[in-house]
Amino acid sequence: MPRGSLLVFESTVQEPVDLLAGLVSRAFAGGPPDRFESVFGRGNPHLLAALAARYGVAERSILAVTGVSNGMAQVLNTLVSPGDHVLVERPGFDVLSSLAHAAWCQVTDLRRPAPDFDLTAADLRAVLRPDIRMVVISNLHNPSGRLLDETRVLELAAVAAEAGAWLVVDEVYADFARADAIRLQAAPNLIRINSLSKVFGLYALRCGWIIADPEVIARITATNGGLEFGVSKLTHAVAAMVLEDSEPFEDHWRGVLAAGRPVLARHMAAMAADGLIEGEAPPFGCMAFPRVLGHPDTLALAEALWREDGLVTAPGEMFGHAGHMRLGFGLSPAALDEGLSRLHESLRRRRAASPEG
Repeated sequence: MPRGSLLVFESTVQEPVDLLAGLVSRAFAGGPPDRFESVFGRGNPHLLAALAARYGVAERSILAVTGVSNGMAQVLNTLVSPGDHVLVERPGFDVLSSLAHAAWCQVTDLRRPAPDFDLTAADLRAVLRPDIRMVVISNLHNPSGRLLDETRVLELAAVAAEAGAWLVVDEVYADFARADAIRLQAAPNLIRINSLSKVFGLYALRCGWIIADPEVIARITATNGGLEFGVSKLTHAVAAMVLEDSEPFEDHWRGVLAAGRPVLARHMAAMAADGLIEGEAPPFGCMAFPRVLGHPDTLALAEALWREDGLVTAPGEMFGHAGHMRLGFGLSPAALDEGLSRLHESLRRRRAASPEG
């Protein structure tokens, strides 16, 4: 039997339960607050105003949704047709390609090669074809945490536009790498999708948004208005209040990562020194994606780590890139230290037991 289970695959920061409970208690102490408004149409108006202020965009450029996956489904439902060709980054979050398949699109991998998982305008231009209708990427890249700066995103959008394609960017991790004063740049074919689930750790609120050209937002709203009824009046009212006074929640994620990053760096350096992994944690975000040496089948390794060591890991196969493992460090330092210590111990033991060891 494995020891008590530990997670080393977290994809977000610890949920700020106390902060959220305190906000809700204060807000509803005297009855429903004025933020508790109808969400019919494009969403809670206070939420839209808060998002517009946060990102320096017009409110008419924003559509509230229940999360990135829901937003992506609405974008696909509006802008592509069955049989259209879509490029989706690989390695990547498998739900993005699954949603494109569910929209009856023909999906082609857009490779982001190890070890740096970069994507340049030249890389994209080399694989674009006239029949590509949409390009889907993440920024920060999931699973590696690689940052594409705003200039690069606009360059990629311009290249996609040359082929008449949309560029859709899953930005659910982007705010980890953004300054407090954010002013997003626009392009007619650029669509950004984000939520409170990762950076803020507020996945319970199911609050996401799409930012795009106002005409595109109007198209998405019109296409999905009779199909999409999932936006919550209650949780989006709470989300508006979070974003109107976001500093405590920003301090929370910064504190979690400031405590966890040195623990991850220390363990990754030790495992690299022992010849067990290759790779470093990126400067932004809450995850790393090292190569696990001697384990090309990281799915089999993950199954063994769970069965024998009680470790829950995210093998590279989950992202279309075997031989790597995503390590999340948005945990308490104690839990992270124990989990990574156990992983180090297990990898060292397996190498010693192998014929090559």
